Parts: sequence; structure tokens; C-alpha cells
Amino acid sequence: MARRIKVSVGIINIRLHPHSPEIYSNFINDVYKLKQPINVHGDRYAMISMLDRSSEGSNEVSGIITTFTRIETDGGWFDAANLQEATENQVSEINIPDNLYPNAATFYFVFDTKEHKIYVQQYSKGKQLTSNSILRFFRKIADNLEILTKYNSAKISIVQSTAGLDALFNLKKINEIKITLLKPNSDIFADDFEAQIEAHLAETHTQKLVLTYDAEPGQSIVPNTEIRTVSSAALENGSVQVKGRDETGAVTRSTEEFPKILQDTYDPDEISEREAFRRIVANQG
Repeated sequence: MARRIKVSVGIINIRLHPHSPEIYSNFINDVYKLKQPINVHGDRYAMISMLDRSSEGSNEVSGIITTFTRIETDGGWFDAANLQEATENQVSEINIPDNLYPNAATFYFVFDTKEHKIYVQQYSKGKQLTSNSILRFFRKIADNLEILTKYNSAKISIVQSTAGLDALFNLKKINEIKITLLKPNSDIFADDFEAQIEAHLAETHTQKLVLTYDAEPGQSIVPNTEIRTVSSAALENGSVQVKGRDETGAVTRSTEEFPKILQDTYDPDEISEREAFRRIVANQG
């Protein structure tokens, strides 16, 4: 049996209005058609290189995000053999077509257009695409003028983990809890809470609600059921920040430090990398 290989998946939540599976399918298709490389970390760029809409009737669009290194050819070049700046003659011999990029890596993704969540593979053949890099890609591409004009302001966030929220609420002393709720879709909250938040944000022309709890002097906040309920909603539609103290002293922590990561391993002799990715996403559903 071959050595088992790790598969890891990050999740991004995208909220558009008016909410419908069709608008999300069109959104990701328009992003794909841009074919725009986006800087996600250092000299590393990303773009959607393949899109499959054949299953959009089942509220699913899938594809591939490719990352690569973008070389700035206009900068100075260094001759490592002679330990000096490269000469003009040496540089003139360099010929890299504008459409070719080195160090490429591909990562599968699945967009659940009903739940408006994008599941993205995070490791592939030694390369990594973190949740923060995925978030940076979609936030930057959503600011493209064509996308912004058609879809207005997309609310995009990392889906964060319950374990991370528990870690924040387990601080020795909690002085402040700040819960940020981005404008939700109507399918996020249940009963009166969803309706009131949605109506309140619409009526006041605002895109987010921030709830702040400050402790009484000398006391520590107790995260009761109500606080935990609202905080849990923020894991997919915002974030929670806690200021307090632990064994090291004063700390400020956020659930954004704790992305929700789906992990598993697979035997490459039994299933492919793509099948392993699809399996972990299917099990999540």
C-alpha cells in the first residue's frame, strides 16, 4: 500500500444580493472569463484556469485555481556565477513569453451555489494555497470594475472554526467581545433573528453590524448562550474578536486566526487526488 497523502480543504463564503444559485454561478463564470492573475502572496499569483458548469442545475460549479510565480522582467538581474549584476548582453538573451509563468500548481475547487460557499483544495504536489490566499484572491477579483459594476459589493469571508471560537472564549479573563456580522443572506439565520438583522441593515443602508460587549470593572465576560449563538453565526458571516488575558498577559485574538479546515488522507493507489478532494467536500455536505 502506498503512503497515504494528506488532503486539506479551506472554505470561503461569498454573499451577493439578490441571493440565488444563478447569481453565484454567473459570478464565478464572469470571474473565470476575466482571466486576470491576482497577487495572493509575495510573488505568487492565482487565476481560475478551468470552470465546469455542467452541474449547476444541482447547485454546483467546479473548476481549478492555478497559482504561479510572476517574474518582474523589468527589474535588475543577478549573475550568481560571477557574483555581480548581469550585463545588458546577458539580459538580452532572456526571452520569456508574456503568457508563460513558472512554478505552476493547480488546486481543485467546488462552489456550492445554494449555500454560496467555495471549497478549495489547499495542498497540491508540495505547493500550498492557504485560506487567507483564497480570500485575498476573491476579494481582489470582486473589486475588478466589471465585477463590481455587475454585482455591486460582494461580502466575502473565511469560514472559521468552532474550535477557534472555543479557544477565544476559554481565555482566563475576557475584557471585550466584538462580534462583526456582515450583511447576511435570508438563508443564514432562523426565525426572528434573521429577519430583524436583514431588515435593520437594509433600512439603515448598512452592510454590517458590530456588537461589542465590555466587561464590568474587575469582572470577566461570561459568553452565555445568546453570545455564543450570535458568535457562531459570525463564523460564516463575519468574525469574533476577543480582548482579555491569558498566562502570558494581555492578548487580542480573532476567529479569523482559526480558519475551518477539512482534512483527510487518501491512498493514491486507490483513488485520485481529485476524487479525494471531492470525497471530503461531499462528506462535509
